[in-house]
Amino acid sequence: MRKIAVLTSGGDSPGMNVAIRAVVREGIRLGCEVFGIYGGYEGLIEGRIKRLSERDVGGIIHRGGTMLQTSRSERFRTEEGRAQAVRQLQASGIEGIVVIGGNGSFEGAKKLEAEGVATVCIPGTIDNDMPGTEMTLGFGYGGQYGGGSRGPDSGHLVLS
Repeated sequence: MRKIAVLTSGGDSPGMNVAIRAVVREGIRLGCEVFGIYGGYEGLIEGRIKRLSERDVGGIIHRGGTMLQTSRSERFRTEEGRAQAVRQLQASGIEGIVVIGGNGSFEGAKKLEAEGVATVCIPGTIDNDMPGTEMTLGFGYGGQYGGGSRGPDSGHLVLS
């Protein structure tokens, strides 16, 4: 896999920019071209896809929100919308996608996977409603686990 994309979807949460930066830097280190999809699944349908460099993600970890912006997409819930999203990925030569978000974002990722798109999901939600994990980006860093000295930018993400 040589071309991957990263997208944030749904509500934003602390740590999303940290995860974006990690995906971009590690992807480049592994020899991939890494693309950002701006505006969540709606941005994917619209083709708002841009190649990212290490410079693009420099200095973003202390900024709130997500540099890629986020949205909810009614069109992505339709077969036609998902088909358009897959066409956009194919037109860009993107072979896999990293989705950062919560339950709804992961449901969207499952739909993409069913269409043959390789997906990786990183849980990012302030709701603490992700099955199978006690901590997500946005929950579990504010002192609930071991004091307030840890932050979302202290994590290390490894892709292999």
